[in-house]
Amino acid sequence: MRTTTQASQNGVPRPRFSMQAGYGRHIIRYKNAFIAIDRAKQTSSNMTTGEPHETVTLTTLYAHRNIFEDIFTEAYGMAASAREGMTVMYKSRGSDWTQFGVPRRKRPIQSVILDAGIRERIVHDVKDFLGSQQWYVDRGIPYRRGYLLYGPPGSGKSSFIQALAGDLNFGIALINLSERGMTDDKLADLLTKLPPRSLLLLEDADAAFRNRRQMDEDGYSGGTVTFSGLLNALDGVAAGEERISFLTTNHIDRLDEALIRPGRVDMTVRIGEASRYQAAEMWDRFYGDIDGDGQGRQHFLERLEMLGLVASDAGDRKATYHTSTAAIQGLFQFNKDNMEGAIAMAEGLMPRKYEPRFADATIKLPA
Repeated sequence: MRTTTQASQNGVPRPRFSMQAGYGRHIIRYKNAFIAIDRAKQTSSNMTTGEPHETVTLTTLYAHRNIFEDIFTEAYGMAASAREGMTVMYKSRGSDWTQFGVPRRKRPIQSVILDAGIRERIVHDVKDFLGSQQWYVDRGIPYRRGYLLYGPPGSGKSSFIQALAGDLNFGIALINLSERGMTDDKLADLLTKLPPRSLLLLEDADAAFRNRRQMDEDGYSGGTVTFSGLLNALDGVAAGEERISFLTTNHIDRLDEALIRPGRVDMTVRIGEASRYQAAEMWDRFYGDIDGDGQGRQHFLERLEMLGLVASDAGDRKATYHTSTAAIQGLFQFNKDNMEGAIAMAEGLMPRKYEPRFADATIKLPA
């Protein structure tokens, strides 16, 4: 018996029980066919993950040999239905890909508010790429496409990629270039056997090759992926095809031009600070059902304009400060169904400067 928990619609976890055959020999009946199941644990273990090896042997009469195809087909259908409406995350484990955590509920792509036209531009380009494989083949061009999303933290880069994967019914394959044990050979091998229908995501690409000489207390000095190894894995002779890759960074100026040249990165998009358009769209998404006449939205935008966080509607007054869509979302979440509270607390969106705290604040007077 295996017990797991699954979150219900109201957020309360509920137990799920699944029964599986224990070690030894068992007899089951499936579609009028008797099948013997032998489950045994091996003494050796996986050298990469440390998990013990197990073998499961299914035996039936020769006349019922085709029953195994029905079993595996039904099992595949059950697994696919369990992931329906979900986005599966993959992470490297050893030299293979494994599912990372439980599948996440798909995020509607309309829930990620980017500046005017940016979302539509990227989605159109990705879908055009997915429908033009033969065009690439006829012209002898490697069938892969790369995107670089850059901008300040909290602007929605990772959220958009997750929503895009859900819209395309794709999974997301995550790679951490600074991971302990990640080498050039391992990276190249992983990129040649990505999980089917998945987006490759390399987050914070600028952080992979910084502070290489700084060692941790245990002597670890960061990943061992070289810059040339990354370039070859993305666009070398042995690089895999049928791939859509996304790179994200908060500091595009730290990226080498060789990494973001066409062929490795085909589209570069800045996802920046929250604009007036984004603030208005987010307001409608959170308060549109209670702000029928739009007066609340107008007051909120005027408040942001007065604080210098967004440009004026006429364009004659530019923003003095900047805020992020993540900060606006946090403000709206704090004031659920409370438009007046959100407007009154808009000043909290102003960027702050945090002063360092001293370990010893005791004032010592001279003797």
